[in-house]
Amino acid sequence: MFTMMNNARLNVGMQGVGIAERSLQQSFAYSKERKQGRHYDGGSNNSVNIIEHPDVLKMILKMESLTQASRAICYDNAIAIDLAKIIQIKIRENKQLKADLLTPISKSWATDVGVEVSSLGIQVHGGMGFIEDTGVAQYYRDSRIAPIYEGTNGIQAIDLVTRKLKISDGLAVKNFLNEIKETSKRCSEKMIMTL
Repeated sequence: MFTMMNNARLNVGMQGVGIAERSLQQSFAYSKERKQGRHYDGGSNNSVNIIEHPDVLKMILKMESLTQASRAICYDNAIAIDLAKIIQIKIRENKQLKADLLTPISKSWATDVGVEVSSLGIQVHGGMGFIEDTGVAQYYRDSRIAPIYEGTNGIQAIDLVTRKLKISDGLAVKNFLNEIKETSKRCSEKMIMTL
């Protein structure tokens, strides 16, 4: 039963990622086509694409970073679920701990990202985003249910804090933090080599 629920929760998290991605793509395309106002440096009297306005660009970049980060955590969760099925018992146990830890995070954070990114998509579209012609208002409505079903995000938080963080005396969290440190170290070393 819990295997089915955990897979369903990850799927709902991926729904949040999908809605965020679609809202991002549409908003990015719109921002490159929609002309409004002059360039902020005042160098021209011609209208510019709205992506050239700092606030719109900031929203697009935020949408992109949130979408990519939520996708990454869900993918990492899915990999852990898959690797928890392999034969070597030590690897299987560690990956199951990781899957158990990441499932409530994937579900709740990715669905919250779907809501936030689709809301930003409406903002990028301005008044056009609020009416039905663009479709971005529908993304927001579609995203809003995801934090509610398959265990509300509040319930996911309670599960994380009261159960998942305590598994094996916090071993899942310790392992995950060590993995983050190792990844950060490798990334830092690669960045230094490129300089």
